[in-house]
Amino acid sequence: MCGIAFLRAPAIPTGARRERMDVALQRLRLRGPDESGSFVGDDFVAGHTRLAIIDLKGGHQPMRDRSGRWVLVFNGEIYNYRELRTLLAGRWDFRDDSDTEVLLAGLVTEGARFIERLDGMWAFVLHDTASGDLLLSRDRFGKKPLYYRRHGETFACASELPALAALTPDVAITEDAAGIADYFRYGYALPGKTSVAGVSEVLPAHTLWLGADGAMVQERYWTPSVEPWTGSFSEAAEHVRELLTQAVRRRQLASDVEVGAFLSGGIDSTTVCALAQEPGFGKLRTFTAGFAEPTYDERAPAARAASELGTLHTAEEISPEVAAALAADLPRRMGQPFGDSSLVPSALVASVAAKHVKVVLTGDGSDEIFGGYARYMGRLLRQRYHRLPAMLRSMVERSVLATPEPYAHHSGSFLKRAHLFVRLAREDRDTYIGPPAIRKETLAQLVPGLGAGNSMPDRPWPDDPAELRHMLLMDCLVYLPQDILQKVDRATMMHSLEARSPFLDKALFEFAIRLPWQWHFSGMRGKQVLQAAMRGRVPDFIWNRRKQGFASPVSHWLRDWLGGDLLAMTASGDTGVVNPAGLRALLLEHRAGRADHSQSLWLAYAYLRWRIG
Repeated sequence: MCGIAFLRAPAIPTGARRERMDVALQRLRLRGPDESGSFVGDDFVAGHTRLAIIDLKGGHQPMRDRSGRWVLVFNGEIYNYRELRTLLAGRWDFRDDSDTEVLLAGLVTEGARFIERLDGMWAFVLHDTASGDLLLSRDRFGKKPLYYRRHGETFACASELPALAALTPDVAITEDAAGIADYFRYGYALPGKTSVAGVSEVLPAHTLWLGADGAMVQERYWTPSVEPWTGSFSEAAEHVRELLTQAVRRRQLASDVEVGAFLSGGIDSTTVCALAQEPGFGKLRTFTAGFAEPTYDERAPAARAASELGTLHTAEEISPEVAAALAADLPRRMGQPFGDSSLVPSALVASVAAKHVKVVLTGDGSDEIFGGYARYMGRLLRQRYHRLPAMLRSMVERSVLATPEPYAHHSGSFLKRAHLFVRLAREDRDTYIGPPAIRKETLAQLVPGLGAGNSMPDRPWPDDPAELRHMLLMDCLVYLPQDILQKVDRATMMHSLEARSPFLDKALFEFAIRLPWQWHFSGMRGKQVLQAAMRGRVPDFIWNRRKQGFASPVSHWLRDWLGGDLLAMTASGDTGVVNPAGLRALLLEHRAGRADHSQSLWLAYAYLRWRIG
């Protein structure tokens, strides 16, 4: 895995362009500590930092063709590069065994349509020095980031926002009002947008073409079919097992270094580890990290799963001191506010794995395509709940809300789940875009006067009248790339670790997304197709565990060091859109045990930390 940066600035002297690139690459160093390089042209400079995974001796970047016309910087892995190399062999004289040269060869010989052949994850910039045109692209799910800014004649792009800022130091970093509104409503920027004025992100599954004359076109190159599959449930389960097995194999084989795996003891990571621990691949290294707070600690089930699977397992406890230091540092590294507090434990388990391996497999994407989130079951239950008489519903809600909301994770507290459900039942039935990060009444208290957010990008499929299917599709379009994949990319890359997601294999996704949504749910449990596919391959106790997720004990932290940090930041006088009085009132209520405002207060914390810089 790597970091990439590109700057086209005709008005800036060559030496100044090179200096800006040097600073940008230093900020991307953790994404690629093994090697760093740049190429300076007449009006541009391209840069790259490398984490060597495939062809450790070759694959140097920026990569140019033999004529010197084309310049490529590429971040990612192409899992089918060997097959593509065979197809291109008669049209290209290969100099190394890297997937980078395969990508360059395909783009030069076939143009942008070659992207449709790729199976993997990527963000790249291809520069045609003859025409001056640029071609940018991101993978289908947005696993690899690529931000860009246009300012006059200057165009800059980079893997991370701090590196992009280094390429355009003459442009002030200011808040984008619509982006900040999106952040407080959802906890992240919407696809293609950021919280920084003037900065955009190439959309997943898109190419962006920038002509030498400044004309810009962004186009979708992949639209998955949602035409219903007509086979049986058992046939679907069998095919899911085959496709998932192939996906794991591809991600294990496309590497010249050892591949490990994250293991939480949940369904998704255990499924991946079970398939990866097949004969012929050696003893799989697995990793987890946990907190001392019992409802936020998955080390015990992870250890049990590792024992039954036979993996070589490593687990560490996350100390409050380490968590506090990381929580303070991560907003600066992100370059914009990010509201998912599980970024902290994700970064810490990545630090554990990075001591042993360069690549890990993850279970990301399973919840979105197989219906694993509690909010899906909550919506099903809400539909049934609203059929009850209004008087009975009122009695239930008064009874639940009469008791304080506990600090425990919802997986370990029935009362916590009851509070969450009552809030869901009382919500207005707005069109679902993503899970709301904050209650509407709390939003008005914390950030009064918040303006309108950005409009959603076009959906690659028609409106679906079934609410649950609509949620699944929207989570694949919004929540998955903007929250989950962004979190995993930053958490792993800050420790020079590559993460691979078998559940987001193109063939598996294209099949699973066509299955009837009802097949995923039985009673109030999801992932029924996945369970049928993997029964007998995954330890039995895994299927009976309640979904927990890799959450942080933010509720507890707010009663201690995190609450103190928040109070100190509100005293600084520079709180942006956050209302200091509203924040302090929420914190006081939280610390008194009258309500759990942890998510809302974490949103404020990440925003204020980012503003401080």
